[in-house]
Amino acid sequence: MLKTIAAAGALTLLPMAAQAAGLPDYPFIHVSGVGTAIAMPDLGQIDFEISAFDADPALAVGVVEARATEIRAAMAQAGVPLEDVEIRDVRKDFRKQDPAAAPAPVQYDIRAGVRINVRNLTQWRAAATPLLTMPNLDGFMIVFDTTQREKIEMELANDALRIARRKAEGIAAGLGRKLGAASAVSTGDLKNLTRAMGLAPSEAGSRSSSQKIGTERADLLTVMSLKFAQPVDVIYRLK
Repeated sequence: MLKTIAAAGALTLLPMAAQAAGLPDYPFIHVSGVGTAIAMPDLGQIDFEISAFDADPALAVGVVEARATEIRAAMAQAGVPLEDVEIRDVRKDFRKQDPAAAPAPVQYDIRAGVRINVRNLTQWRAAATPLLTMPNLDGFMIVFDTTQREKIEMELANDALRIARRKAEGIAAGLGRKLGAASAVSTGDLKNLTRAMGLAPSEAGSRSSSQKIGTERADLLTVMSLKFAQPVDVIYRLK
């Protein structure tokens, strides 16, 4: 692997301006580094839907409203403030019928979206437990995050820069040159340069597991760790 990187670095000793538009016209090394970490969350969010269907839409609406009241009461008992329980987007639709089945009365499908923000994860189990057996709930999605995200990402960027510099120092030493100052830094790939050199990574940018994750109702009690990855691309001058 080092030989491959060293070879790529050696190519930069050629006059770059003659090879591709926009490349630096001085000898340089282009390296990347990735800082990674796993952290426990301190914030959580549960999204799901209340759904009910009936030939009488008023009855279905009544079921949805009753379930919404039960959810608010359960969250209040768990210590989740009511302003962190959002029930929205009441929608009415027709339930699809099986064309092969005998004709039946039209069923109205009534749905409402629910979002519960749990800002204190010591309340997570108490908030999630009532949802395990409550009827008329589906489409669960959960997401975890941390109030320390900015601090973690800054630390990972520094780690990635140290990794990138160590790579560059090794390449420079292999070429019998000394490493100069950094000429360009990007949190992600330097797109025009990396594509011109054929070194673009498959993914770019800071990545973490705070995105929404579909889950089975039985898994609601599980608090998942967060995985962070912060890549950087750096161009160093060669002396």
